[in-house]
Amino acid sequence: MSKKILLIILTITLIVSLGWTEGKQEEKGVIYLRMYYPVGVAGALAKLMDSMVADFNKSQNEVYVESIFAGGYREAMEKAQTAFLAGKPPDVAVLDAPTLLTLLDINAIIPLDTFIDQEGGKSYVDEFIPAFMKIARHDGKIWSIPWQRSTPILYYNRDFFREVGLDPEKPPATWDDLRNYSRKLTKTDTSGQVSRWGVEIAINFWLFKPLLLQAGGELDNEAGTKISIDTPESRVVFNFLLGMANEKIMPAVKQWAETVNDFTAGVTGILYNSTGALTHIRKSTKYDFNTAFLPAYKRRVCIEGGGNFFIFKTTKTHEAAAWKFIKWMTKPENTARWSLGSGYIPVKKAAFNIPEYKEYTDKWPQALTAYKQLMEVDTERNMMTHRVNEIVKLVNSTTEEIMGGADLDATLKQAQAKADKILEAYQ
Repeated sequence: MSKKILLIILTITLIVSLGWTEGKQEEKGVIYLRMYYPVGVAGALAKLMDSMVADFNKSQNEVYVESIFAGGYREAMEKAQTAFLAGKPPDVAVLDAPTLLTLLDINAIIPLDTFIDQEGGKSYVDEFIPAFMKIARHDGKIWSIPWQRSTPILYYNRDFFREVGLDPEKPPATWDDLRNYSRKLTKTDTSGQVSRWGVEIAINFWLFKPLLLQAGGELDNEAGTKISIDTPESRVVFNFLLGMANEKIMPAVKQWAETVNDFTAGVTGILYNSTGALTHIRKSTKYDFNTAFLPAYKRRVCIEGGGNFFIFKTTKTHEAAAWKFIKWMTKPENTARWSLGSGYIPVKKAAFNIPEYKEYTDKWPQALTAYKQLMEVDTERNMMTHRVNEIVKLVNSTTEEIMGGADLDATLKQAQAKADKILEAYQ
């Protein structure tokens, strides 16, 4: 039997199996829901998600949720969008919060205000960390509920700081500090090859935007209809990054997962990455490390990020059941549980008072860095535009081209023209 025929048979079997399972559940009077979820950063979080969903299923006998791992954020969005357009959407999904406008463009999701009003309205919303609710709102309505939320933070190796005479309790606070510290931390072998980088900053729009904000720029507008990449502030950012790459204190081109592995292995002294990588880094490195706010330039600013729960348009019964599930998952004790297993920031304020979580943060104060950054530093919305996956791809590829040696002015001009073309229908 050919592999192609076997794949077709397995696919049909899966579809039939899912339909049979759903039918049996519905026959028993149990509402059957499918939930798509991603794993967006380092760490084995699928088992934790499946365990939490199983606990929800055991907690009551009215709703049964099947948790379906859908890849990374981009893959999960593509699968959810494809399923909706094919007439078989997930009932609920954890998706990258900035996909909101794309989901609205295809009329795939429902507003949550009616459910929220039933829970107390403003008093319910106020239970969440305010910075995480910004990206959930559009056109006067709330469309999603925060779940695995994060900010970019700085990780630094205190052992290496001590080795080169830097104070392990004083991370770089400015761009100048970052450059100077990275010079000291960089090591080369006898052949002149770098054996340890001073700093690593992955090619990623989510790290580029806070740098641009710190330089006084703005990447995307509030309506999500325009990005501004061919700007003087973009040149400031790229000249800063290229300067460190040319000094050979930072690799010019590194991808997200590579940088996390390099930090845990001691290949870099400083790392820009997500707080969502904290648990993985803590469990994977032998080094003494700490976390810190992002270094500042003209502004002291960060952005939020991560995934929210969305409810897809299905039936009133399924939508209400999906809300019941979301309410349970975002109880303070459950958001604390997710944070303990992942490193993401608990989305409910009350989670920080859960005894198990307080014990954890007393032992690992690094876990509070991202939360403190949200409270103490200007926080702006993650990049959110229409056709956001295309814009993300464009910003990332533009950054990689420039860091790889392409002409700065010409590449930025081309990128701006492409961005304008992608978003012209919304302007």
